[in-house]
Amino acid sequence: MTERDPALDWLVRDLRSHLRKKPKRLQLSDAARYAFNLYETNTAPLPSADMACKAGCGSCCCSQVGAEMAEAFAILRHLQDTLSVEDFEALMGRVAALAREVGTLDPGARWELQKPCVFLDPQSQSCTIYAVRPIACRGYNSLDLNACNLSTQNLDHNQPIPADGERMVRAHQLRQALAEVTGKLMGRDQTVEHLELHLALVSAEQAGTELAWLTACKRRKT
Repeated sequence: MTERDPALDWLVRDLRSHLRKKPKRLQLSDAARYAFNLYETNTAPLPSADMACKAGCGSCCCSQVGAEMAEAFAILRHLQDTLSVEDFEALMGRVAALAREVGTLDPGARWELQKPCVFLDPQSQSCTIYAVRPIACRGYNSLDLNACNLSTQNLDHNQPIPADGERMVRAHQLRQALAEVTGKLMGRDQTVEHLELHLALVSAEQAGTELAWLTACKRRKT
């Protein structure tokens, strides 16, 4: 039996402790926001001089991105707070269209399609939801731009790309913790499977509210 990571236990306890001070109607998005801050705080001291990832590089934004539902609600909340009703509805229409196209593809097929994430600005090649981007995006990194370019040119999802493993490990731990906390909010002991980012956002919008989504999940359990 594999020994459980003590760091994961600490993260779950920390997230749950944070949520005790938050209103129940926003606990999912608050958990994700707190997790985002934890990741940035915990990785800030790591060396970054060798990182190939720079502002304006959208090389990895055609990858399949998995998102926890808590992250989807955090992104949805950010969009609703910052966009007009008309712009929000138009954007979610594009999200739904891309979800239908890529939501069920495997990572290799998703990469071969080379359809960028809805939130990648085509002119600046920057992320338009950078402050609330998923933890998977935060942890994904490269130490070799040439390897990234080869992967794109050859449509080869399996192209080896040297990366900072510590950043990836910390992102993985936080995603696990967030999934566990989501499961506990749903009244379950097991973690919750993540969805493709655009699919998760469609599910979150269709649910209406975080509480409505949690209530529906609890009813399905019974």
